[in-house]
Amino acid sequence: MSQALSEFSELAAMPPTLRALLEAELAAGNQVAEIDRGFPAPLVGCCVLLAKPVGTRASGTDDGLCFEEWPNWKGYNGYTDAQRRFFVLNPPYPPPPDPVMRWDERGAAICSSTQAEAPPEARQEARQEAQTNRGDSLLRRFKQSMEIDYGKWHDGIGYDLEALRVMAGDQRETAQVMLLAHGIGDWRDVEALALLDSPAARSALRVALESADAQIRLAVARHAPDLVPPEVRTASLVTALETVTAFDGLTQAMDEAASFHPPEVMDALWRGVRDREGDVAVHFAGLLTYLHGKADSVFDYAQRPFFLTFNTRDKQARAAAVALLRDRLIVSPDA
Repeated sequence: MSQALSEFSELAAMPPTLRALLEAELAAGNQVAEIDRGFPAPLVGCCVLLAKPVGTRASGTDDGLCFEEWPNWKGYNGYTDAQRRFFVLNPPYPPPPDPVMRWDERGAAICSSTQAEAPPEARQEARQEAQTNRGDSLLRRFKQSMEIDYGKWHDGIGYDLEALRVMAGDQRETAQVMLLAHGIGDWRDVEALALLDSPAARSALRVALESADAQIRLAVARHAPDLVPPEVRTASLVTALETVTAFDGLTQAMDEAASFHPPEVMDALWRGVRDREGDVAVHFAGLLTYLHGKADSVFDYAQRPFFLTFNTRDKQARAAAVALLRDRLIVSPDA
């Protein structure tokens, strides 16, 4: 039995081009496997994961949609439009087949009874070669992940930390040299150095705390909080909340504020719902609602229509939205 788009109230705001694609897929027998409100969609959108790959859209169709892939994120791929708020995703690519194992964990050859077992020297050489190849592969993966294009920047995809995490000591040393030579340009470098947690990495992070870039200081506070005095962490987060934009640092600042919100941070959020750009104020309103115990998540979709009232340039309308938010959260105007 085919599904109908009307069954999914979450998709009411989906743009017409994506809606047309999804309707065509459902009419052709495809199904919605899941609706997810996480990456790559922002909090005001969502992702529709299909049960089967899209099959109704011809290659090269000029409908304003673009195809994107996220190889470092579950292997998903799919379609979105210029607004990048809603996504129609194909099921992830299947994982590659397991490699053929030549030796078991004791170094014995895995072969049929008609095959001769390799001598111990050959088994040792094979193990060493496999370890070397694996280390080289991990370094290549990590180095490639450091090449940030527009898509990775826009979607907030970081470096391949899993490759870094499982590297042997000499590979980690090489990766550290690469990172230190690259310099700390944004949160990705901070995140990787914090994972390494070596004396050289910690020294670089302490220097980054003096950066003129508030987002770098915020990243150090988030990923290496033991290096940051509480007052510095607070000041970095307040500055970030006053300067981040929807596609440049907002997610990181929101994540930090959700777990670390002294009075100065709460004050910055209240100033933000009053004075910041509409697309930022929307998210601040959601976060304040969560921090005051009136929502189960930092952006409660059940309250989304109210949060969207903050996305306005009309000062009177914004002031009315702030007043209603204070009333809902039982917060005094003087607080």
